Amino acid sequence: MSKNKYVLPFKGEWYIEFGGVTKKTSHSWDIISQRYAYDFEIRKEDKPYFGDYHECNNFYSYKQEIICPCDGVVVDLVNEYDDTRIVDGRKAICDCKDVRGNYILIKHEHNEYSLICHVLLNSFKCRIGDFLCAGDVIGLVGNSGNTMGPHIHYQVQAGYDFSTARGLPIKFKNYKITNKKILENIKYLFSFLFVLSKSMLKAAWYFFIFICIVGGISYILKSAPPIVIKTNKNTSEQVYEQT
Repeated sequence: MSKNKYVLPFKGEWYIEFGGVTKKTSHSWDIISQRYAYDFEIRKEDKPYFGDYHECNNFYSYKQEIICPCDGVVVDLVNEYDDTRIVDGRKAICDCKDVRGNYILIKHEHNEYSLICHVLLNSFKCRIGDFLCAGDVIGLVGNSGNTMGPHIHYQVQAGYDFSTARGLPIKFKNYKITNKKILENIKYLFSFLFVLSKSMLKAAWYFFIFICIVGGISYILKSAPPIVIKTNKNTSEQVYEQT
């Protein structure tokens, strides 16, 4: 777990496209530096784009501001690559020699480093050696490097080197998780329970009436005289008592 606390590298509501702290949810569990990385994107109606997805400009995340997640010094920055093409089926491809595309590496306290990738060419607001504060604008979201579409790739690593540094679970601050699908499922669950409770109350009411009727009949029968069924004059009376 990171020792520093980080703000999210964006403003507003974004979705986690890939990323988590378990093997099942991990961005890339078998890549040590990216094990706890996140890919963030904006979605509307559960889609990250409108119209033709081959156009970067049709993605809601494209050219959005990227925010510095924690105070630190810029120790590495690459600003060389155009956006990667978006191909049919949105398969991940890379049109440059570095999967990170244009990226920035920021060193924080406790030897922790923030790496942010796929930045738009010539959008950086800083350079190597600059000290940044949490909340400062770094640049704009692009689609350079290995991508399926514009998004922010963010990871915290325990060291400088992208290939060998150990990825860290990130301790975020000042955030709120809103999972609309979960909220909808909770709403449907409560609606179902409400309908079920109404049905159960109705059934319980009918059962109560039934018990009262049965109990009333039983009381009446117990307090009534024995029922006499006469057969023939030549036979004795047969007496039956209702129980």
